[in-house]
Amino acid sequence: MQEKQMKVFESDNLWKSIFQMVVPSLIVIIVMLLYNMADMIFVGQTGETVQVAAVSVVGPVFSLLMAFAMLLSGGGMVLISRDLGSKSYTHAKMVSSLCMWGAIISGVISGVMIILFRYPILHFLGSTADMEQYAVNYMVILALGAPFLMVSNLLGQLLRAEGAMTDGLIGNILGTVVNLVLDPIFILGLHMGVVGAAIATVIGNATATFYYLRYFKKKAVVLNLKPSNALKQPFYIFSIMALGLPNAVSTLLSGFAGSFANQLLSKYGSDAIAANAAAGRVNMIIVMVLMGICMGAQPLISYNYGAKNMKKISGVLKRLAVLVVVFGGVTTLLVIVFRAPVIGLFLKDKEVAQTAEGMLSIIMLSSPFLGFFYLSTNFLQSVGKAIQATLLSVFQKGLFLIPLLFFLESIIGFDGIRWAYVAADMLSVVIALSLFVIGWKKLTHQDKVAKFEKREKLAS
Repeated sequence: MQEKQMKVFESDNLWKSIFQMVVPSLIVIIVMLLYNMADMIFVGQTGETVQVAAVSVVGPVFSLLMAFAMLLSGGGMVLISRDLGSKSYTHAKMVSSLCMWGAIISGVISGVMIILFRYPILHFLGSTADMEQYAVNYMVILALGAPFLMVSNLLGQLLRAEGAMTDGLIGNILGTVVNLVLDPIFILGLHMGVVGAAIATVIGNATATFYYLRYFKKKAVVLNLKPSNALKQPFYIFSIMALGLPNAVSTLLSGFAGSFANQLLSKYGSDAIAANAAAGRVNMIIVMVLMGICMGAQPLISYNYGAKNMKKISGVLKRLAVLVVVFGGVTTLLVIVFRAPVIGLFLKDKEVAQTAEGMLSIIMLSSPFLGFFYLSTNFLQSVGKAIQATLLSVFQKGLFLIPLLFFLESIIGFDGIRWAYVAADMLSVVIALSLFVIGWKKLTHQDKVAKFEKREKLAS
């Protein structure tokens, strides 16, 4: 770890340290927000609600691919960083090559499978007859670019294992900017609609991939594509994926939950699916800002946990609690004030836009409180409670949300789908805070015992 980085972790100015960690994280979050919203915003400018619905229906498929990429990147990043620290360069090269070939091969196979089974997949996702052809076109083109999607997302994370934070950020931003520039050209200028959106996304992912491969050639320490390295221990890929599970489970379950939500909404028509998608994208602003704050400061908690500095951990957690309350409140207020024009970016039909506003007013009820959920999960991960953190994601997006979607929709109909998200979020926040309190009490007790034993040893 470089001296400059050490100063960030060891500084007594906790506010300064937190902002130095959080600001870069928020920049990445903003880039991700733009990337996630780009296709739907520009497709929305066509004025065809059915095309917006098509983008929403296809979304869960590629959320699942992203989750698999996170399995590889999360585990790979941990192992490569560990190997570099212990000077195990041969093992690090093997892990790197396995991750790369795992992403490439799984990208090709998943792309082929999506194309072959496109109609059954769309039927499962809740596609309606009026949007089916749009959804097919959008999904097939994205499937052709699945290897670029997998590899670009993998490498954006693996570069961090070598300390190449800047190159990882540049590749991420570059791919997003290319997508943002090409979207209006293809979608609106050339009148290609969802086809243009898909092509722009594939080119954006390909651009990021080629930028990262350039890094491989000129700067990489252990990152490589040599098949011989991967073939040394091919089954080790399962160990890599097991380590990446906590990072991937939330995205994986979100994809499943989204597909089930669209299934239920399909009975109300494509307008309902489009309205739900627009409301979800706008609400994402609040959620991802809170997530970015907590994830950004996580290394600070981990470092001080390793240093057994409970005082600093307490100080960091208190300040993060203030930040999530303030930012949760401010971003929610901004979304309330500007909800109509922001939703208007996605939907031109006034009636559908009003439906989206109504849905947003429900789902936003729980969003400001999710800061405590992310604060708790990141704390648990930082102090070695990865299983508990993973279970929280399983509770939120799986055990709570999916059953509640079906249960509440059967009772109160259309609005029940959005109330399911609120109920699942609030239940998850309560459980997360409970585990946080239990974990913190246990940690402080252990610290007191350790200090007492140390004093007794010195006294004797």
